[in-house]
Amino acid sequence: MKKLTYFLIGATVLSLNVFSPGAQADEEAGPAVGGFGAAIPDDQLAANRGGHTVEINSNNLDATLTDNQAISNITGSNLITSGAFAGANGMNTVIQNSGNNVIIQNATILNLKLQ
Repeated sequence: MKKLTYFLIGATVLSLNVFSPGAQADEEAGPAVGGFGAAIPDDQLAANRGGHTVEINSNNLDATLTDNQAISNITGSNLITSGAFAGANGMNTVIQNSGNNVIIQNATILNLKLQ
């Protein structure tokens, strides 16, 4: 239910930014740019500058570990050798576990600001 709510908030904000009257191009504004239609005049852009931020940071990490036993277990070593990320692109994550009866929950929030 939370994901649906966040989606609806994001879609509403996006539609307000895309379809707001101040952001529409006039027919007299100028020639079409690429496939985007006429450019918006500077005076209309000036009214919409300043930026707007909608941040929805939510990690639903709520695992439970109960009534477990680890008896006479042998655990190993965790090693990341040189070159482990050779040729890797993007944002890489390493999760390691050398124990027993462990819950590993991982989440990443990436805030991206375009200017």
